[in-house]
Amino acid sequence: MTRALIVEDDPRIMETVIDVVESLGHEHATASCQDDARKLLNGQPYSYALLDLEIPVKQGRNFPRIENGINLLRELVHQYGKQTPVIVMTAHGNDGPHQGVDCMKMGAADYIPKPFPIRGRTLDKAILEALEHSGQAGNRATSTKRPSGSPRPFEGGRLVLFKRRVEICGVDVPISPAMHRILTLLSEKRSNGKYAAYAGSDLMEMLGVDCGQNGIASQVLEFRNKVGQRLLEEANITCSRTDVLNSGGPGYRLQEWITAQVGTRAGNSASASESSSVDDDPENPVSASMDFVGDETDDLNDRQWWAIGQLQLGVQLQVRHLTERFGCSSITGKRDLLALKSAGLVRFVGSPRAGHYQLTSAGKRQFASRAR
Repeated sequence: MTRALIVEDDPRIMETVIDVVESLGHEHATASCQDDARKLLNGQPYSYALLDLEIPVKQGRNFPRIENGINLLRELVHQYGKQTPVIVMTAHGNDGPHQGVDCMKMGAADYIPKPFPIRGRTLDKAILEALEHSGQAGNRATSTKRPSGSPRPFEGGRLVLFKRRVEICGVDVPISPAMHRILTLLSEKRSNGKYAAYAGSDLMEMLGVDCGQNGIASQVLEFRNKVGQRLLEEANITCSRTDVLNSGGPGYRLQEWITAQVGTRAGNSASASESSSVDDDPENPVSASMDFVGDETDDLNDRQWWAIGQLQLGVQLQVRHLTERFGCSSITGKRDLLALKSAGLVRFVGSPRAGHYQLTSAGKRQFASRAR
């Protein structure tokens, strides 16, 4: 298993890096200071390291210095050599290549500037190139031989959604947690039998993130590129950018020739429209059934408890009901209801504008049992 060491003191950047690493299907260990990173070096093997230069020596000390990162770089190179490539992540690379070149002279395999590029030479590509140069990238390529003959066009098929991957035409494609949430929403079917369609701004608001439409677009672009690459490499299928996930007009939406299904523990699948959760994988054991919901209600806030009470009374609940009752923003209201939906307690029915929430069967049983 490919395993990364990530050293980064900015929580938001750390989250972005973890998303990329997990999207590649790699495991990871994390540290936010030089001292914690040293503890992780104690006899632990890593396939590669992602190193922020400007880090503090110890947790909680607000004295991040580039020299701390450089000292840690020397230790990494001394302990692991070229078998574990180190990719330096630094904002100082934006001012010129000097910092990155200096680090490479000290043994770093590569460097990449922050904020990370979303096109061209992305963090994903930097990682894969470093692994290839260190001789670690041959496992998947040698174990999966591309079928011979001319590629055939993509003609639709099943899309099985798991937490960290999707399976399309029997081919695994890694996805980020953000793309998993996007596909969860897009896998829903409306009353007319068509897949839900959302503009980038709608997805941003429903997911409760402040990344703008370009942030959603970059996730979709990365997903499309990976689908096209994996299908060609492993199934000899050519897949254009809109063959799986369309855009324009009403917004992002799955194509009608895609059958979205839910990964299950037994390796089977169920229609996404039959489940209010699109994940029943050992990697993410969450399901709409009572067997897997557990006691999600322990973490509900006051707004969510009020929403559940209204649903038990038969109210066709919408986000506006929460905003009017509690004076919260629509983003907060949507986030509360989306959390209930992700826990398998409620589902959304109807059109995006006029639809409403209702309790799932699992939700009804859960709250009926608590009432007793």
